[in-house]
This record gives sequence, structure tokens and C-alpha cells, in this order.
Amino acid sequence: MPKNLSQIAKAKKIKYFLISFVDLFGVLRSKLVPAQAIGEMQKNGAGFAGFATWLDMTPADSDMFGVPDPNSLIQLPWNKEIGWLASDLYMDGKPVKASPKSNVERTNKKIITKKITNEIWC
Repeated sequence: MPKNLSQIAKAKKIKYFLISFVDLFGVLRSKLVPAQAIGEMQKNGAGFAGFATWLDMTPADSDMFGVPDPNSLIQLPWNKEIGWLASDLYMDGKPVKASPKSNVERTNKKIITKKITNEIWC
């Protein structure tokens, strides 16, 4: 069962969440969301204009949604009222293949499945 971010926000006194992802140039993109809205964001994601995110999209593409990964939650040490979250990107209900996070996860899964080891990964 996934972690309930609304309950965590109350328990840790988090007022805002930064729902984030990394674009193809390594730039962190984020949307600041009040804690009252995190339950909805956890279900449906925070909307981003895909073409503005450098993920090989055009203005004709649908909006992209960043669904927060509750396991990535970090309460910012310099401002405890803000929780940072990595997100999984979706467009039209499907994962965005150009997302660096999903690429890393797919690659890791292949490495684990094939039991490939390499000093670089250690």
C-alpha cells in the first residue's frame, strides 16, 4: 500500500510539496503544491506542459503529469515546511519514455534481471 502523503504532511508539519522531475538537459523542473492538494496530486499528478520540459515534445502533445513517488520524500533540512518529491511522468495515461527517471529504472531492472555487474554500478 502506498504511503499517504496527506497524512505524512500533517504528521511532519509539511505545508508545501515540490513535485519534481529532471529534463533531458539535467535541469530540475518542479511545481510547488500546497499540502492540502497533495492527495489529488498523488492520484492524478501535477500537470506540466510537456513541450516546455525539453522531453522531445511539441505544443501539439497532451499535458504531462508528474505523479509523486512517495518513497522519494525528503523534508528540506533548511525549510522543514517543504517536502521534495521525485515524480514519475505520464502522458495520456502512459509512462513518458523520455523521462530520465524511468530510463534509469528500466536500465536498473535489466541489469538486475540479467544479473549484470560492473564496477561502475557499485
